[in-house]
Amino acid sequence: MSEQFPYMNPYSVDENAPNGRLFYGRQAILQQISQLIFLDEGDDAGQPIILVGPPRIGKTALLRHIQDGDLGPTVFPITINLAQLATDSLSAFYWDVAKTAVPQLAPLNLDYTPPDQAAFIGDPQTAFQEQFLQPVNDALADKHRNAKLLFLFDNLQALPQTSDEETAVPLSPGAIHNILNQDDMAACLFTWQGDEASLLQTHPDCQSAHIIEIGPLSKEAAIALIRQPVNYIIVRDVALYIYQLTGGRPYALQKICHALYERQYRLQLNQITAADVNAVLTTNPALPSLTTNAEPPIFAIAPESGGRRTVRHVRRVPPWQRNAFLAAGIIAFIVLAVILLFPIFTGKSASQQLASALEDPTVTPTPLPTTTPEPVTPEIIEIEVPVTAEIVVTAVTVIAPTETPPATSTPTPTATPTSAPTALPDVLPTLITREQDQMPMVLIPAGTFIMGSAEDDFRAAPDEMPQHEVTLDEFYMDKYEVNIEQYASFLNRLGRYDKACERVDCAWPRELAGYTSYLVEQDLGDGTVQYFPLAGFSNYPINHVSWYGANMYCESVGGRLPTEAEWEYAARGDDGRVFPWGDENPDPTRAVFNSDSFDNVKPVDALPDGASPFGVLGMAGSMWEWTADWYSDTYYEESPRRNPTGPENGLNKVVRGGAWPNNNLADRIRATNRNAFSPDLISALVGFRCVLDP
Repeated sequence: MSEQFPYMNPYSVDENAPNGRLFYGRQAILQQISQLIFLDEGDDAGQPIILVGPPRIGKTALLRHIQDGDLGPTVFPITINLAQLATDSLSAFYWDVAKTAVPQLAPLNLDYTPPDQAAFIGDPQTAFQEQFLQPVNDALADKHRNAKLLFLFDNLQALPQTSDEETAVPLSPGAIHNILNQDDMAACLFTWQGDEASLLQTHPDCQSAHIIEIGPLSKEAAIALIRQPVNYIIVRDVALYIYQLTGGRPYALQKICHALYERQYRLQLNQITAADVNAVLTTNPALPSLTTNAEPPIFAIAPESGGRRTVRHVRRVPPWQRNAFLAAGIIAFIVLAVILLFPIFTGKSASQQLASALEDPTVTPTPLPTTTPEPVTPEIIEIEVPVTAEIVVTAVTVIAPTETPPATSTPTPTATPTSAPTALPDVLPTLITREQDQMPMVLIPAGTFIMGSAEDDFRAAPDEMPQHEVTLDEFYMDKYEVNIEQYASFLNRLGRYDKACERVDCAWPRELAGYTSYLVEQDLGDGTVQYFPLAGFSNYPINHVSWYGANMYCESVGGRLPTEAEWEYAARGDDGRVFPWGDENPDPTRAVFNSDSFDNVKPVDALPDGASPFGVLGMAGSMWEWTADWYSDTYYEESPRRNPTGPENGLNKVVRGGAWPNNNLADRIRATNRNAFSPDLISALVGFRCVLDP
């Protein structure tokens, strides 16, 4: 198989991380900062906030996320790197602060006069307040109610040590805060590399400051950082091993996860194990210095899989057993021939003779490896009827009787219906059943809706914009995701999975994919294989299926994959809801998401509370779902208004809906969230459903 994922390593190994590193587990700290900067009474009000912690623990990452708006729309942050400012004079320092802040405020289009450098020479503190702070605050108040300026001073250790000498420049954190916080014009947040004791020893005026210690990530936050940004499998025990190796330190976690992503991409691994972790530690000399001593986990991924990931094990029948099967088949053929020919000489029917021989009128059918002129077991005759725009039924099943037929003649089925197609009624039925696989299908009526996310939606990604109006014709959509039993039947009709769907693997069975697949392959001993669900999991969603395998299945049952627009409309309707069930946040009664284990995946009909406005289930969480469209991050800018079908070509196919392990809270399972994978991807995270044009 070609590359499984677009090569875009989500983990940063750059010490400065100019674009920011992945951010997990600091929500409580952000909430604490938000509360402190809006304190308006008491002894704690109006005090600077200082984040303390060792190098590479995530202090600067917190500042970047505050800069990106994580404290809400009323906080206007300005980031100042103290290591880049002049600290030898007050005039140079406060002018550098103002000069650094002005371009950061430019996107706000504030109406104020920029400060004049000459005014900072005589009285820099007053000039800073009168020529910068006051005009900016007045301009903000005109546009935003309850606005708050927040200065984010990184690298406090770059300031000179606070001194009582008269010749010393008064650039302590307390002195800076007093200038900026006068009349509550701005709040200050500093970062200090070290512990609280070293901070107070260097800057004693920080005794009354709000000091927040930044430590390693919690176990759950670290495991989320390890598992959620990627689409290959890292079971919880392996993630816990990485957490123990790094002690939860974000930089060390990023370095190891970056190396694991490189290894997965190079070797095309479907799953990362403890052996892979040890391999990257061995081959990368810099990594062991970031780790602590931890024993690798001793566990089996699942009793059935035995840790297999890329080696296919199929039971082979010994030659003597094959010969035994052949001998049994010959004997069975001779017995059957005698039974069938006996009525010619005795006048007795075959059924009477068989009952006399076995002394039991009930015959248990058994599969025979050889063909016979006329089998005794019921024969199923499938009559194929071509699908037209006016006929939904695509197959008729007739069971030939085993007993002697009655005297009246029975019409012989033909491959073409003898009656003219019945015209569709004026009103389409709201629910039909697809005969080929007994899938219930829900009518999605024609309609117009607003597709995508609003520009002020902080959860939305750029590729969800701009919002645009889309009109769709009616169609039927599978009420549930295609399940294991349905897809196993498809493979049995196809005869194989490997390179069988447009020269790409249709899907991977459990023998190849491991414990995250409930599709089982069994050698029947005669050179053929059979596919069936693992016992108890027939109604679970199919996964480890490529786009080609999903597309061919839908075509085989007379349907197709949904377009991206059809999928979003079926998921959210025309009222602009965030999730299929509405705007309320998801919970385990509505969706399987942000899960610790594949064992938490549920049957396709398990969560009715998560249904869409049209009654379609499973459109949030569980499995990403393939759509028909190629992906483009700018397609919404040029999408046609009526029945859009996506770009004409591309590298990746759009998937929608989110998946069981791959979500941070609720953002990944919103109805507007977009993602894309290579169409030959085989993953435990991806399934599908079909649609049908009436």
